[in-house]
Amino acid sequence: MGGVTGNTGTMSTGRPGDTAAPLRRVPLYAQAEKVLEDLLVHRRYRIGDRIPPEVELVRSLGVSRATIRAGVGRLVDRGLLIRRQGSGTYLAQIPERRDQPGPVGIKLGSSVARVGRLETYTSIAERLGLKIDSEHLRVEAARTTPDEADALELPVNDEVIRVSRVLLLDGEAAAWMTDVLPADIIPAGVVRERLTSHQMVLDLLLDEGIPVAFSEVEVSTALLDPGEQAGRFLGLNRPTAALMLTETMYLDSASSAEGRPVQWSQNYFLPGKLSLRLVRDTPATRDPAIVLQLSPDA
Repeated sequence: MGGVTGNTGTMSTGRPGDTAAPLRRVPLYAQAEKVLEDLLVHRRYRIGDRIPPEVELVRSLGVSRATIRAGVGRLVDRGLLIRRQGSGTYLAQIPERRDQPGPVGIKLGSSVARVGRLETYTSIAERLGLKIDSEHLRVEAARTTPDEADALELPVNDEVIRVSRVLLLDGEAAAWMTDVLPADIIPAGVVRERLTSHQMVLDLLLDEGIPVAFSEVEVSTALLDPGEQAGRFLGLNRPTAALMLTETMYLDSASSAEGRPVQWSQNYFLPGKLSLRLVRDTPATRDPAIVLQLSPDA
C-alpha cells in the first residue's frame, strides 16, 4: 500500500495498479473516507471482500487510528461497508460512478425495482397480484445450531427464536421457510402474537421499528427428501430438487456499531415457484440486472 505525507498522498490496496486519487486539503477523516470511496468506485474490491485492517490503513495514510475509524465509520453509516465483530470490515455496496448509468434493476413481473432493494416476498407477491399465505406456521424458542450461531455471530447453544412455515402462493405450496432471530432482538411472545400467516418475519421487524438495513443472499440448490421435515410439510412423495436461498439480514449501523446480524433464513423453493436470472450487457457499460420472478404455477 502507498503512503501519505502531510495533507497529500496516495493509497493502494496492495494489488498491482490499485492506486486511489490523491488526498486533498480537507479534514483528515474526510480524506480517509474519500480515498476509501475512490477504491470502491473504481471497482478495486468486490462486494463481500474484506478491506485492509485499521493498522494497515493507519500506516498507509499516516493518520491516527481514530481518524481511520471515523472515516470508515462514515462509509459504514452510508451502507457501503459493514463491520463484523471479530472478523473485520467488508464491502457491502459499491457506490455508483457519476459518469455511468445506474443498475438496470430487478424485474418483478411487469415492475422494475432497483438492484439491491431489500423487500419481502409479501410486497413482491402483492405487486404481481399473487395471494400469499402460510400454513404450518410455528414460532418457538430454541438454541442455535452451529450454522445458525456462525451466521448470527452468536455462541453455539445460545437462545434464538425460530420461525418455520410452508409458503403458499395462490393456495399452492411454494416453499419451506425457516427464519432464526437472536432472542434479544424481539420477544418470542411478540412474534407469536403479531406475526400473521401472510407476513414475512422481515415485515414484522420493520413494523416493530427494528432498523434492518440490508441482507446478503447465497443461492444454491438442495435435494429435499420426503422423509425430512421440509419434505413432509411440503407433501413430497419423492426426492425433489429445490432452489435454496440462504439470507442473512443486518441491522442499520446507526443503531448497532457492528451492523450485527438480525435474521438468518433458509428458504427452499419448489421447482417453478421462484426464478432468478442474471442479465449481462456486451459491452459491460452498466451493472448486471437481476431478474426475480415468483410464480404460483409449478
